[in-house]
Amino acid sequence: MSGYSVMWMILFKVLLAATIVLVISSGVMSQRHPPFCHETCNEFGDCAARCKVIGYGGGKCIGTWCCCSYDVQQLS
Repeated sequence: MSGYSVMWMILFKVLLAATIVLVISSGVMSQRHPPFCHETCNEFGDCAARCKVIGYGGGKCIGTWCCCSYDVQQLS
């Protein structure tokens, strides 16, 4: 094999490995949505109800922030 053939084979394997890692990591990341903390708990009396109104599964006050999540168990 010539030097160019070996170089192209190595480059191909590196690009293939990078593509596989990228596809797998994007699939794993899309399965979990991080909590979305956007308003203070002082603004709303019931953080969980506020989060449900705007389309999340629930919410919880974490510190002074009202954090909403699709997966309520994430906030535990």
